Amino acid sequence: MTRQGVEAAMDAALFDDLMRRYAVMFGHDATPWQIWPLANAPATLGRHEVLLSDGEADADAIDRVTAAGAVLIESEREGGRWIDTVRSPMGTWVLDVQADDDNAHAPAFVAKLCAALSLHFPAHDALCIARAWQTGSTEWPKTFARFPRVRHAALASPEAPPQPFAPCPELGLYVVLPNAEWIERLVPLNVPTVQLRFKSDDAAAVKAEIVRAANAAKGGKSRLFINDHWRVAIDHHAACGGDSGIYGIHLGQEDLDEADLDAIRASGLRLGVSTHGYAEMLRVAAIAPSYLALGAIFPTTTKIMPTQPQGMGRFQSYVALMKPVIPSLVGIGGVNATNMREVLAVGVGSAAVVRAVTEANDVPAAVAGLTALFD
Repeated sequence: MTRQGVEAAMDAALFDDLMRRYAVMFGHDATPWQIWPLANAPATLGRHEVLLSDGEADADAIDRVTAAGAVLIESEREGGRWIDTVRSPMGTWVLDVQADDDNAHAPAFVAKLCAALSLHFPAHDALCIARAWQTGSTEWPKTFARFPRVRHAALASPEAPPQPFAPCPELGLYVVLPNAEWIERLVPLNVPTVQLRFKSDDAAAVKAEIVRAANAAKGGKSRLFINDHWRVAIDHHAACGGDSGIYGIHLGQEDLDEADLDAIRASGLRLGVSTHGYAEMLRVAAIAPSYLALGAIFPTTTKIMPTQPQGMGRFQSYVALMKPVIPSLVGIGGVNATNMREVLAVGVGSAAVVRAVTEANDVPAAVAGLTALFD
């Protein structure tokens, strides 16, 4: 049975040019994407299809797209800006950006959106790329001011941005460790930056590990970040009169909505945040954290990642966009002695490792070898 539908007008020559330029850098999807105006879309949809709506879509259309695992982009004009709501299996994002013209879904925009999707970018990141792309240019977008702002899930109002967190220098070798005993082993080795990532629901155990790690770091040369347990960290830091041994707090995307960012900022502790793509970087940039962690660059088994490995092509594009905005950047995810030089060559001043140290037969030698790669 023939599917009915009329695809959105697309600049096919531009799409082909972009794919020729960037397929090697980012990889490409073997299954082609199809983009439809909502009113002209076929009745049955698949996971590689996008519906474009001029204005808000009705509930039936949203349910149909959701059930199919497809993508829906609703675009509305607000003054001189486009408001785009992107609904996909990865959630709902609302973004706004300066409008270049009066056509929300011009053929060139459709070509850029389809190219970004075909290059394996998730829908919310593909929308950011397509909107940021300079009209008439095929150069990959890297001008921060052209990228959308995040309205949902926003961390700060663009009209009243908060004060930035205390800045970080380049953090050098950054070792993520599972408990305070490991912190005690690495601080005497003068590892520039260490992170306590202690996973437990036992409040007493969490507090004990943080206090022990902080005591180990106090007076040493290692900067200690506490992963996730921000309240315990700032309470201990305050109880020590700001001289606790804790340098900062690291949060993942899932932690940001629950954390009291104002309390962390007021404590004077630095804040680092994990990001996994354009929309997340733009969301976090609004609060001006001390550093951004960008990844996962390579496959990793140390935690379950929300996205596939980013690869060096994406990592390079992220660094080019974010370094002028947040100078302290950390490459993370599958980094080891073999690929460390490749990561640092992109221009970051820090790279995080886990197993390269925790599974080393000779920990001091592993630390010395990794540190030497930064020289």
